Amino acid sequence: MSRVTGNPSRRVDMLRRRGVRGGRIAPHRAMIGLEVSRWLLVDLVVLPAAFAVAMFVALEYILAGWREMFAWLQGPLGMNGIAVRVAELAPNLFVPIPYYTTDAMWPTSGQLIGGWIVVGALALAGVFLRGRALPIAYLLRGIAIVQLSAQVWFTIAEPPFAYTLPSYMSGLLLCGVVILLLAPFLVALTFFIFDFPLWNKVLLATMLLAHLAVMLPLQATVHAWIISRTSLLAMPVLFLVFGVLLDVFVYVALYGWGMSWRSGGALDWQDRRMPTVRKTPTDGVGALS
Repeated sequence: MSRVTGNPSRRVDMLRRRGVRGGRIAPHRAMIGLEVSRWLLVDLVVLPAAFAVAMFVALEYILAGWREMFAWLQGPLGMNGIAVRVAELAPNLFVPIPYYTTDAMWPTSGQLIGGWIVVGALALAGVFLRGRALPIAYLLRGIAIVQLSAQVWFTIAEPPFAYTLPSYMSGLLLCGVVILLLAPFLVALTFFIFDFPLWNKVLLATMLLAHLAVMLPLQATVHAWIISRTSLLAMPVLFLVFGVLLDVFVYVALYGWGMSWRSGGALDWQDRRMPTVRKTPTDGVGALS
């Protein structure tokens, strides 16, 4: 503390902002105000709109690729067949969505007993896992709660179930198509607003859309195969835990990676660089500048 002013001295104030390796501790990007400009308007409107239009133009070829993938996988996986649902995304806007026509049965008493055993095992694992495995414990507890609700419902309810496997499949893939068209605007509102170079923004959006275009049909295939083999009892947990939520986690993972990239703005170029070290001629000790 300075004896004259009663405030921290300049040197102490500088040291407070130094990291353990000598670099300056810069504020997080989320704590920095946005500079409103025409380039921000381009990032928030023009760029995501261009990606959405490109996805819409390529949607016909993407859905054709999904159909080819389903046709290639249905034999090894023992699926019965493939159908196409013409869904209306908007007035006079229709898209043909392929899906498996394999059906699933109401759970038998043996499958219900097996489900109760699975719920108990997940709950016990969630209770006893500690330390670094605690996040996995929370996940297992959440899955156990969702599966418990399904167990109770299928135990007291009577068939038929409100959703068949083909209708579930077509609905899941329709949701995937909507995600592909809306994902560019999500990326714009959460990533394009920061001071990254244009090629970084294009790269992250392209990686997300390409990943989802391949993942969505594979995800639906896994769901169809598991439900057709284990009965409708597996549908709730697959939809609530490993459905759209898993697609969101894909973007969260890519977003976290993208936010670690260095940008061309002043924040990364000046504040994050290592300080220069100069040696004093008297004691040879380096000083930060």
